[in-house]
Amino acid sequence: MKVNLDQLLDSKGISQNQMAKDTGISASTLRNLNHNRTTRISFEILEKICQYLGCGVADVLSLENN
Repeated sequence: MKVNLDQLLDSKGISQNQMAKDTGISASTLRNLNHNRTTRISFEILEKICQYLGCGVADVLSLENN
């Protein structure tokens, strides 16, 4: 799985720090997601990301072919 959060934030002109402030998701969690250094994501965080960015789960996560 690949997390596309960095591209979504860039396309909307939103910084990680701004998103952290607005959503209550910790900056370290967003940083780890942005750099694909995570092995899991909770439904709660995924829902907050989707609601904040006005997107769907498929916009945030994609399947990489290995």
